[in-house]
Amino acid sequence: MASTQTWSEYNGAGSTETASRAEVNWKNIDDSTTAYTASPITVPAAGTQYSFAKVQALKFAGTWNSLSALTYKVSTAAPGTGVALNADVVTSYTQPVATIQPASAASTTGTAANFSSSTTPFTAGTTSTTAGGTMYANAYRTQLAVGTTAGPGDITSVTVTASWTES
Repeated sequence: MASTQTWSEYNGAGSTETASRAEVNWKNIDDSTTAYTASPITVPAAGTQYSFAKVQALKFAGTWNSLSALTYKVSTAAPGTGVALNADVVTSYTQPVATIQPASAASTTGTAANFSSSTTPFTAGTTSTTAGGTMYANAYRTQLAVGTTAGPGDITSVTVTASWTES
């Protein structure tokens, strides 16, 4: 017995789900399909320019006895000079915008999340589940903050990792 996992992304005013996302591209538009090169984040003359937040959730399927101890973490919270990655776990949906949403730096050691429900990641959830079938984890919201010292071009790749205990 083992679960399988996919990532879903949520966009728009009504949390439209795009299933089986293989990447995250922070950009200056709230969708999951536009190339980041077509809607880039620019270096501001003053202050900070934010990407639209990315709201993604892990979706479990299959058969398992127990899932518990879920965390999300990133490989780096500083993917470039003058660039910061912010993140938080969310239990309700707010449409992504290009103003500050998660205000805290993304954790490289792990942020706890719960298992939500079989239909949505946007509930308080519980720390463990014994149900099989379909189960969402709380959503993980990330956002780039670009300052005036940022250089042009792409940032260093960031790996988002989810870990949990399964039996």
